[in-house]
Amino acid sequence: MNLKLFFQPGLDRWRGMTPASARRDAMAGLGVAAVALPVGLAYATMMGLPAASGLWAAIAGMLGYAFFGASRVLVVGPDTATCTLIAATLTGLAIVEPEARLAAAAGMAVVVGMGCLLARVFRLGVLANLLSRPVLVGYMAGVAVTLAWAQLAILTGAGPRPADLLRPFEILTRLVTQAHQATLALGVLCCAFLGAVRWWRPHWPGPILLVGLSCLLSWVFNLPSWGIAVVGDIPAGLPSLSWPGDFHDVPGFLLGAGGVLLVSFSSGIVTARSFATMSGEEVDPNRELVGFGAANLASGLFQGFVVTGADSRTAVSLNAGASSPLASVVAALALSAVVALATGALYWLPQPALAAILLWAAIGLVQWQAFRQLARVSRAELMFAVLAAVGVVAFGVLGGVITAVTATLMYVMYVTANPRDALLGRVPGDHALCKLHLNPEAEPVPETVIWLFESSIWFFNADAFRRRARDVLALAGRARWFVLDAEAMTHADADAVEALFALKRDLDACGTEMMIAGGHGWFRMAMERSGLIEAVGRDQVFFCVEQAVEAIEQRRQASPSPA
Repeated sequence: MNLKLFFQPGLDRWRGMTPASARRDAMAGLGVAAVALPVGLAYATMMGLPAASGLWAAIAGMLGYAFFGASRVLVVGPDTATCTLIAATLTGLAIVEPEARLAAAAGMAVVVGMGCLLARVFRLGVLANLLSRPVLVGYMAGVAVTLAWAQLAILTGAGPRPADLLRPFEILTRLVTQAHQATLALGVLCCAFLGAVRWWRPHWPGPILLVGLSCLLSWVFNLPSWGIAVVGDIPAGLPSLSWPGDFHDVPGFLLGAGGVLLVSFSSGIVTARSFATMSGEEVDPNRELVGFGAANLASGLFQGFVVTGADSRTAVSLNAGASSPLASVVAALALSAVVALATGALYWLPQPALAAILLWAAIGLVQWQAFRQLARVSRAELMFAVLAAVGVVAFGVLGGVITAVTATLMYVMYVTANPRDALLGRVPGDHALCKLHLNPEAEPVPETVIWLFESSIWFFNADAFRRRARDVLALAGRARWFVLDAEAMTHADADAVEALFALKRDLDACGTEMMIAGGHGWFRMAMERSGLIEAVGRDQVFFCVEQAVEAIEQRRQASPSPA
């Protein structure tokens, strides 16, 4: 096996680094660590795992991806959809004890990592091509709304996280009427501080400054005594390298791991491609499989759980100007230092400060210019972007993406099943062929019908081909020649061959000669194998429509039609 498949993508991203960019990346990494710390703790607790495992997963995952991943700006870590599915899988396997759940979650990360590397060998990343640009733009907008909405309860201190976005007025009313005044005041001040730094000193590390200042104020004024939530105690110590334990229900475990693999890769590649549209990167899904595989293997071997592309941490990194994997390395080292040496230092970190950092990161995720461009180019694609955004908000990340991709594929099927077609002719004095309906001054070639069908013929549009062909024949009258412009046809299945034979029979009944111009690849091969070329006549098949018209001109001069 060529080891460059695994090492080259990660090494390429370290080239071109300068001292100035390294400083920016280091500051960005500290900002990522400030956000990844409470997020990791929260996700681990949500899954019923030891809280420290969330930090271990973040540290090992970021280091694994930094050296093997393909994106310069993507940050990996725990993800909502992935962690929710892991928790459901562990519960379904009746694994209850935290240590046993941690061993199973770590084993699942190892299986997912190996699955990603195996998928890279078979180049299965091509499945990510189903994610179109409108879906990615809408996904980012939906994530932005969801991320910002989730911070409101923390910023206001109004109790549980407002998960129901479908009842915004009711939730907003609760957040306003039940807001904790001190928490709300601190949250507003934190948001204003980040806005002021971005406005007056855009190159300053706003999140880092906010974390430091808010910790200091929390300690000096004892903010917990005011009822303001802080991060609190953080477990200390770094994990050791270990192989996950044995499992009793191996088939159930592997089935659950397969589901987690699909969800984590789908979520991760959506995040990678969405941020790539903002950073100008080219994302190769097959190369991303290597990065995700390395990240999950590292996480599982160091007692973490499955990680994937992390939208909130990537947003913080990108907004801070990160341009290389150094940001992830610095974030991992910073988390390691905190876990090993300074778990008590962040005890005083107010939760509203972290919520303000995430809120500002969410604001930067909405690509208004991309929405305007989609509105100018295609209203249908704008609809898919909006559908993706609404789907993410209403059904979650994976559900929203599946909804938008399904709608996109249905639209593609509809367009392919109902392709455009046109009759061709010439402008007087010009030998070039053009569409008659777009050029009123153009005229048909005498005694000839030239018909362009702008698609390959498949089983789902063969009926449309036959129906439109009959309409064209009815308009053609007593034409001597019928030229099928097959320039757009690259494929033909059994239904296509039968439709072409039916067209040949109809033309024979009218006494009209059939010609075929163009056609490529599988279309030509299908004509050869089916005997269609022999039925039409090899001298009636041309490489392009201009050749067919030239042959018709010669035949008409040699054998003029009777008056």
